[in-house]
Amino acid sequence: MGLLAALLALGMSSAPGRRELRWFGACAALAALFNLSNVLVTVRVPLDTLLLASRVNLFFGGLHTSCWFKYTAAREQRRMTRLEQGIVAVGLVLSVASLVPGLVVENRLFERTVPWLGVTYADAPPTTFGEAAYAYHVAGLLFLLVHWMRRRASGDRETTAQLVALSAVFFAVIHDALASVGVIHNPYILDVALFVMVTAVGGSLTKSFVANARALEVSSRSLAVAQEQLVKRERLAALGELAAVVAHEVRNPLAVVFNATAGLRKTTASPKDRDALLAIVQEEAEHLRDIVTDLLEFARPRPPLLAEVALDEVVKVAIEAARNEAGAPASEVVLETAPADTLLTVCDERLVRQAVINLVANALHAPQRRSAVRVAVEGDAESLVIRVADDGQGIPPALRERVLTPFYTTRPSGTGLGLAVVRNSAEAHGGDVVVTGTEGGGATFTMRLPRKVVVPPSPESYR
Repeated sequence: MGLLAALLALGMSSAPGRRELRWFGACAALAALFNLSNVLVTVRVPLDTLLLASRVNLFFGGLHTSCWFKYTAAREQRRMTRLEQGIVAVGLVLSVASLVPGLVVENRLFERTVPWLGVTYADAPPTTFGEAAYAYHVAGLLFLLVHWMRRRASGDRETTAQLVALSAVFFAVIHDALASVGVIHNPYILDVALFVMVTAVGGSLTKSFVANARALEVSSRSLAVAQEQLVKRERLAALGELAAVVAHEVRNPLAVVFNATAGLRKTTASPKDRDALLAIVQEEAEHLRDIVTDLLEFARPRPPLLAEVALDEVVKVAIEAARNEAGAPASEVVLETAPADTLLTVCDERLVRQAVINLVANALHAPQRRSAVRVAVEGDAESLVIRVADDGQGIPPALRERVLTPFYTTRPSGTGLGLAVVRNSAEAHGGDVVVTGTEGGGATFTMRLPRKVVVPPSPESYR
């Protein structure tokens, strides 16, 4: 029972907040070893074997008392006091001393018969020094018993098992010490007391462990429900925010289109006015198309379709598309690339191209921009970097992380989704996007793509 309790305690000690079980496991193991070495006192074996068993028996008993001090401190999550350390140190010395022949127990056997039990005990009687050692261990047990009684009196209701265990061991040690010197003629009962100790404390700890496990299971279920509700609230909040942004962005172009079509219906409108109104309709229709495109790019991400590409060529195509969209001449964007043979990589060309288009278009529209947008493509053994910098008004440090979130924009005609799409594209490849300031003023967006793409799991996989 003691060895089984020790193994169970050692296994349960790995649980959070259960480190003290290691010391209870040591107490249980030493109790088992004490009982095993005590078996020989009623068995006919050679004299030397019985004398050795008597010394080993006292050795394990002393260690058991010392382990109780360690278990007490560990259970209370504190360090042992200097007094406790001194008691344990002396107890350990006496335990080791009990192994020395003739020091703690005599080199002879003392036999006594218990008629009503029909058993004859044969073990070595204690020396004068041994009697003092017995008294010391009894005093140590009494110290522990008083300590636990004080804890009980202070309101610690979980000390019943420890009090029962220590009381049983304390009184059994006194009883057996008197029996070993022939004062009383009773059988040894410390073996039974140690069994009570293991059963009481082990049962209490197991009950507490099971209760904690059940509480953890209930908490886990409650947490799962709370997380599910939080996800639903976040989805509803995002849907409401999306609806508000889309409604705001669509309402203005539609109002302009309605006004223009009303003007086109007038029969008095000149051809020149009609052309101007058609141009307005065309412009606002393109604006609506851009809103829908950004919304779909953000709201319906797909896993990257990986293929080997030359990153510098992808960036060149993206720059051309961004310039055409912004109506900017070729001189407005300056591209610097590393040697072409260092820029071969595996990525989703469409996602990367769209991200670069958004970054360059964002830089071309930077407020107070004074010179050309600078785009750099470089790489090392682990990753490739696309850097887009402008010398415009810049972005305050407090807003640099926020500009990458959905629906945040400072442009009157922006949807706030362009830079969020950039972040999604980078993260789809296992990379990231960082916003910093440009030397001399402006903003720099750095998009990092690892050469070995590790595709993050889709959100759908968590449902």
